[in-house]
Amino acid sequence: MAADSLKNIRFVLCETAHPGNIGAAARALKTMGLGRLHLVAPGRYPDPQAEWLASGATDVLRRARVHASLDDALAGSALTVACTARPREIAAPMVSAREAAARIVEVARSQPVALVFGNETFGLTAVEVGKCQLLATIPANPQYSSLNVAAAVQLFAYELRLAALGAGAPDGKARA
Repeated sequence: MAADSLKNIRFVLCETAHPGNIGAAARALKTMGLGRLHLVAPGRYPDPQAEWLASGATDVLRRARVHASLDDALAGSALTVACTARPREIAAPMVSAREAAARIVEVARSQPVALVFGNETFGLTAVEVGKCQLLATIPANPQYSSLNVAAAVQLFAYELRLAALGAGAPDGKARA
């Protein structure tokens, strides 16, 4: 099944300051059939607030891997994707979340892929972005493109699920 490729996708949160965002990200992953959460130097984790906001996805939190560096979190990934709202002056192409999802699912059918998210205050640093081969963005309002990190995780997880399900994705119409 195409959705099996979702098992090869990890979400990497860099230096998350608020534990609630970690819990909300875990919940977002689980709702879309994903479950690989990696945390790079989180400010507070584990934390009761993360568990509270995970709301039924505490299994994802328990399996989360904590890393001291982004290099450790990305180890073994065939494709690394920086999820960012800001255009960057680097050689990696920037695509929409939807286009990135299609590429990610294709690679994830046979190899590990990592999506990288920055912290709540500064997003991804230039060094963190430089470790990625692709930049992906959510086509938001250009006058205010700042999304909460857990909301960004939810949107990318949704796009990945749609890409993995392909033609088998439900169309949203009620069935009798």
